[in-house]
Order: sequence, then C-alpha cells, then structure tokens
Amino acid sequence: MNKNLKEMLIVAFLTAIMGQIHFYPFGTEFRITIAVILFPFLLLYFRNLTIADTAVLVAVFVLITRVVIDVILHKMGFDASLSRHIPASFFYICYGIIIDRLNLRGHVDKPLHFLFIIIFADVSSNFLELILRNHFVTNPFESILETVVLTAIIRSSIILCLFWIIKYYNLIIIKEEHQRRYNDLIVITAKMKSEIFFLKKSMQDIENAMGKSYSIYNRLNDGNTLDDIETEQLKSDSLELSIQIHEIKKDYNRIVLNMEKILPARETGNEMKVSEIFNVIQGLFVRYVEGLNKDIKLSFIVKRDFETDKFFIIISILNNLIQNSIEACSNDNSYITVVSEIHSDKAVFRIMDNGKGIDNNVKELIFEPGYTSKFDPNTGLVSTGLGLAHVKMLTDHLNGIISINFFKKGEKEFILEFPLKELTSGR
Repeated sequence: MNKNLKEMLIVAFLTAIMGQIHFYPFGTEFRITIAVILFPFLLLYFRNLTIADTAVLVAVFVLITRVVIDVILHKMGFDASLSRHIPASFFYICYGIIIDRLNLRGHVDKPLHFLFIIIFADVSSNFLELILRNHFVTNPFESILETVVLTAIIRSSIILCLFWIIKYYNLIIIKEEHQRRYNDLIVITAKMKSEIFFLKKSMQDIENAMGKSYSIYNRLNDGNTLDDIETEQLKSDSLELSIQIHEIKKDYNRIVLNMEKILPARETGNEMKVSEIFNVIQGLFVRYVEGLNKDIKLSFIVKRDFETDKFFIIISILNNLIQNSIEACSNDNSYITVVSEIHSDKAVFRIMDNGKGIDNNVKELIFEPGYTSKFDPNTGLVSTGLGLAHVKMLTDHLNGIISINFFKKGEKEFILEFPLKELTSGR
C-alpha cells in the first residue's frame, strides 16, 4: 500500500473514532467533538499528506462511521441518518481547505499566526455546518457565536500546546542523543590517540629494524671473510634485530586488540574483491595526502572486478608503489591513477603518476635491494631502497611480472601482471 494512502487512512480512521467523544451545546444535532483537536494535529504530524485530499477522506469516514452507528445501534433509518450527518462532513472539508489555503504548516513557528488560522478555520467550518442545519432559524446568533468562538479558542490552544510539547520533547531527545554520541566520540578519539602514539613508536622501531637488517645484509653481501669479532658482532646485531621485531609484534598485537575493542566488529571472509581493496587503499591514502598538504588527485579504476584470496599481498604491493608515487609528486596538479583490468588469463594492475621521473639507464636497477634515489636533506638520511625490492619479491611470489614504462614530462607507469589463477587459486 502506498505510504501516503496508509497515513491518510490512519488520519481518517482516528478522526472518525474520536468524533464519538462529543456533546451537544445547543440541544440540536450540532455536536462539538475532540476530533477537531486530533485532525489538524495529525495533519501537522504527517507532513507529506495533501491536506485537502485528506480532509475529503476524513469527511467520508466520519459520515460512514456516524451513519453505521445510527443504523446499527440506534436503529435509525439510513436516509434519516445520512441527512443528519452530511453537514458534519462539510465541516471537515471546509476546515481542511481553509488550513491548506492559509498554509497552516508554514506558520507552526509563529504561534499567533498559527492560532489565528486554526481559530478562523474552526469558526468558519462550524458556521457552515450550522447554516446547512438551518440552526440560526431557531437559535439566537449571539449565543451561537459566543459558544462557537470560545470552543474554537479552547480547541486551537490545545492543538498548539500539544504540538509544541511534542516538538520540544523530540528536540530534547535529539539533543540528548547527540550529546551521548559526542561523548562516545570523545572517548573513542582519546583511545585512538593513545594507539596512534604506540603506532608512531612502532614506526620508529621498524625504521631501526630496517636499518639494522640492511646493515647485516651489506656485511654479508661484501663476500669478505669475517673474523671472530665481526662474527660475534653480526650475531649480536641479528639477536638485537630479532628482539626489535618481537617488540614491534607485541606492540601491534596490543594495538590490534585495543582497536577491535574500540571499533565495531566486522566479519571478514577469506576473499576480497579488487574494488574493496581499492576502497581500503584509497581511504588510507586520501587522508595521508591531506596530511602532507600535497595537491595530488588519486584515482582508482576497476575495469573488471574479481575476488582474490591474496588480498594482503596485493595491498602490500600497491601500498609500496603508491607510496613511492606520492613521494615523487611535488608539483601542483599531480595525479596518481591505479587501474585494475583482466586481459585473457592475466590480472593486470597499472599505477601511473606524473611525479619525478626515473632515468632510463637505471631502469633495471630500481628493483635491486639497496638502490635508492631518495635523500632527506633535513636529516641527511638515505632511504634503504627496499621498497621496490620488496614489491619485486612479492610479485615473483605470485609468479607475476613487474615492468615500468616512461613517458614525457616525468610520467611513468608501473605494470603488474599476474596469472589470474594465482590470485584466485584459493577459491
């Protein structure tokens, strides 16, 4: 059933039922009911309803309800009952048209205007009903006017009070809910800041571990025979590296446990769609770029989506390449575009940017461990050169191929090609 029709039927039914609570002020067929309080109140509550249409439906329901009660309970003839209650139907039609034309809903924040519209509608509709009943023939006009106006003022005042009481009650509830959410947000923020502190500590531990491991690699890679002292030093460094990595693991384990308590739990499966992987990475790097205050447009395009159980490896590869692209972008209007597509039996990822270029003569060296062109002039530290080597190792692990194309003005494109069955073998 159409929602508006359902709400119109509710208004019509409730108004017709409440119309049975009434009294006869003049000892005639003219009655005063509390339904006239409920009717405009419901029209204010259901703001999507057309007032005039609803008023007609209410008039029909009121007429049917009163005629049925007369015929069944009071054993009155159908024609007599119908003529008895038709004027009341016109009351509701007239009432609805007046408050619709005078835009009652548009004056709810102006109490005086609101009261004037309802009182005017009440009095006018009552006079229409009294005219249809020929009531002025046998009753003095002054007493009728006094009763009708007083009744209209009382009913209209009740409507206004009810509306504002419920409105302010809702505002209080909303305010309390907002305050509760704000307090929860403050608590979560405080907890998150605590975890960020430990993440920064772990980042420094990771940097030290990387430096230590690279130093060990270089000493072993020299090919020189190590004497006892150097061997002992190497053993000591290796043990220290293991301790540092263990410390990092403990920190991260504690951080993960705390984050799971702070944030709502989310069930994760053994597979992720590429579109989901891109959404995760984009969310991370958009905030990262904003923190760096760089003008970089990040775009992620999935030409053909698929699920993979190797999402951790894919995320690690793309993170490293996008991180490198961000560091290479230093000009305004920089861009990084990541594209996923499928060619025959291969899954292909393209990472394109217009950052700092790479010399063609070092094209084959950039994936070697230790090769780097990154130098921090503030600290004098040189990068370890392990990022792209790590990417190459993970790509080889999935039997993939990584290549790079150079274009004009520093534009470059990393291309990753994987056998599709390698990324979906766990399915």
